[in-house]
This record gives sequence, C-alpha cells and structure tokens, in this order.
Amino acid sequence: MSNGSQLREAAPEANGDLPVTALPQESYTLPSRLYTDPAVYELERNRIFFNSWQYVAHQSCLSGEGDYCTVQICDQNLFVIRGGDGELRAFHNVCRHRAHELVPHGQGTVKNLIVCPYHAWTYTREGMLRGAPNAHLRPGFNRRDFCLAQVRLEIFLNCVFVNLNPHASSLAEQAGDLERDVRTRLPFFDEINVPTDDGCRSIDIKAGWKVVVDNYIECYHCDHAHPAFADIICLDSYRNDVFGMWARQLGEDLKLENSAYRIAPDDDIGFSAFWYLWPNTTINVMPGEAGINISAIRPAGCMDTCFDGHTLTRSGKIARERRNYLNNVLVAEDVLICESVQRGLASQAYSQGPIIAGPTTSGRGEHALHHFHGLVARALDIQLS
Repeated sequence: MSNGSQLREAAPEANGDLPVTALPQESYTLPSRLYTDPAVYELERNRIFFNSWQYVAHQSCLSGEGDYCTVQICDQNLFVIRGGDGELRAFHNVCRHRAHELVPHGQGTVKNLIVCPYHAWTYTREGMLRGAPNAHLRPGFNRRDFCLAQVRLEIFLNCVFVNLNPHASSLAEQAGDLERDVRTRLPFFDEINVPTDDGCRSIDIKAGWKVVVDNYIECYHCDHAHPAFADIICLDSYRNDVFGMWARQLGEDLKLENSAYRIAPDDDIGFSAFWYLWPNTTINVMPGEAGINISAIRPAGCMDTCFDGHTLTRSGKIARERRNYLNNVLVAEDVLICESVQRGLASQAYSQGPIIAGPTTSGRGEHALHHFHGLVARALDIQLS
C-alpha cells in the first residue's frame, strides 16, 4: 500500500472533522485518531522522522578520538563517532554482514577498531571495512563494497544533529534565526559543557510523541497543573511566540520568593525560556546558574515516547534544589498529564477540542499548539480546514 492510500484510510477528510484553520482562535485541534492510529504513526515515521533533523548530543559528549553516541530514530539505530582524523561521522548502527548492532546503546569510546560482536567483521572509526574473517573464500569479495552506511550530520547550536534524508536543507537554512535567538539570550552559550552530575537523563512516557509536544509548547495549563512554576514565573507577562520551524516561550518576570527553589538576584539566568524546534527538539532554560537542557521527544511507537537529552552548565554543577524541582516535580507533573491525555484520546466521547488563543501571543494561549498542528498536517498532507 502506498503512503497516499495509507493517508486516505488513516485520515479521511469527509468524516465530520472540525476545521484546523489559519487563525488559532477559530481553529480546532487535530482529530484524536491521528494520535491513536498505528497507520498514522507509520506515515509520521516516514514523512517526518526520516526527513527531519534529529538531536543526538552536545558536541562536548564526543570530544575525544573514538567517542561515540547512539541515537534511535523510530526503528532506525544510528551512532555518531569521532574518527582518528578528528571528524564526526554518523552511521547506521548495523554490520553489513548479518545486521548485528555494532556498538552498545548509549555513549562510549572505541579505542581502535569497531568490531562486530557476531562474526568479528571489523571497521575503522571512519566507516571502512578493515577485515572480514574468511572473506577470501568468496570470489570477488571487495571490502569497499561493505563500508558502513553513512548518514548526514550537521553541527547546530554546538550540538550534533543527523538526518536520514540526504537531500534535506540544512538546519542553518531552516532555523538560523533560532540559533541567533538562543545565542543572543544566552551569552554564555559557548562556555557550557556536560555536567558531572545527572548530565544525561531519559524518561519513558506512555503517550505518543505528539501528545508530549502538545504539552511542551503551551502554558495554558501552567496556572493549574504547575503551581510551583506559576509561582516562579509571572504568567501575566509570559509570551509564546511562533516562527517558521520553531516556537519560544519566554518568562522574564520572576518571583524570587517562590515555592519551587531559591533564586538569587545575581544568578546567571534571570528568566525562563523554552524553545521548540520541529519536529521534536527542545531547548530549556530556567532561572539560576548558567545552564541549559537540550532534549529530544523521541517516538517509541504509536503511543510511547522516550524523552531524553543532556543538561549542560558552565560550572559542571547543577544546584540540587533546582535539579530536584525540575526532575521530580515539574517533569513528573508533565508525565502524568501526557499519559492521562493519551488514555483520554481513546474515548468515544472525544475527537477534537477548541484552540484557546486570543489575538495576542499570550503565554497562557495555545498559539504554538496550533502552529505545531499545522506543521503536522502539512507534513502528512492532511486537509482539515
């Protein structure tokens, strides 16, 4: 079955859908079936995740010769490694002989050669096949025919991104204004490194990736669902702005005395900012020491997500009180929300809801949610207006 026929079956247009319109204050959300139908997930896998830039790690995670980091893009397992020549390259994490995975999940260092654990095929860190036991028994065997399959790589915001589409336009072309915005607001950006404590974190969420993005990009729920966050940031002046391939939430008015964690007037960061880069990268800043979290909302199936990434600081430390609030309170609240929404999307009583947004980009509105739904609809070629 072609992608087009899958789409027509998964998202028929003549079934009473409420419109997803250009104006957010007149629009409705995406229909619930787009969150629960495995056929839609298959389309997203091919049209979105195999055609977009995916965050791997901050380049400081791969600073030494032979350092590697794996990344899972739906069912595609990749790794990025720094070669003996100092260059970073991305490859499919699969032996060209019998498809065994080459390097273990996570981060590590290959000291010399990449050796397949199955039949000991051996590759250089630059992806060349160095040795294949008994391959001389096969007439005409040429090692150059079985090099590792390379994937496109780009450094953006000092981070490694990969793209399974070799013809995609670069992130610098797609979102150069995002990099300028981040660097303008974070003058210490080039000084941050992976911290020594709790620098890498992965969270499994029993909800689809779109549910997690929906929740991330709006603060309409913050007053009620995140009371401590609403006690740090003055939501009356909170902003939520949307751009071509990204969106930004910005809170510049702080409450030093709050119920979340201590904030000092002379802290490095005196605001909160949450940047979203299509389709699933998040960049997060909270008041406190010079630090930033960069994460990816990775689909692990139709209704499961892995939210993982790295926290980077200038000092190599994260204040314990701040870390406990972010990890054990704010994130925990969002996980419960997302999992409840995913269960609710299966209800026979629900299909779509109204977008709550006024004419201004108030942080309490759902402008970025509407923006994201438009990007999804365009990527899947769904007509819902």
